[in-house]
Amino acid sequence: MVSRECSFCGTEIEPGTGMVYIRRDGAIINFCSKKCRINQTKLKRVPRKVKWTREYQNLKAIRKASEAHNLEQNKPVESEPVTEEVNQEGSQ
Repeated sequence: MVSRECSFCGTEIEPGTGMVYIRRDGAIINFCSKKCRINQTKLKRVPRKVKWTREYQNLKAIRKASEAHNLEQNKPVESEPVTEEVNQEGSQ
């Protein structure tokens, strides 16, 4: 049997479980639970903005990696303080 992936949260659906939703345009959408079906069809939520979905977690990991990269690039470079050397021969 072929396992499917939930169209909303991205979890794997075992054969014989889950729901298949067919839209009027013929698109087949697989859901693992009622929670996923309601979030996508009735509440019109986007998986990128719902914290418990796989797509949100992937975007969060990418965002954290880019922030860490930006922090490394934007660190100020510490330089040695410039001290003026006084010529003792000229001051006498």
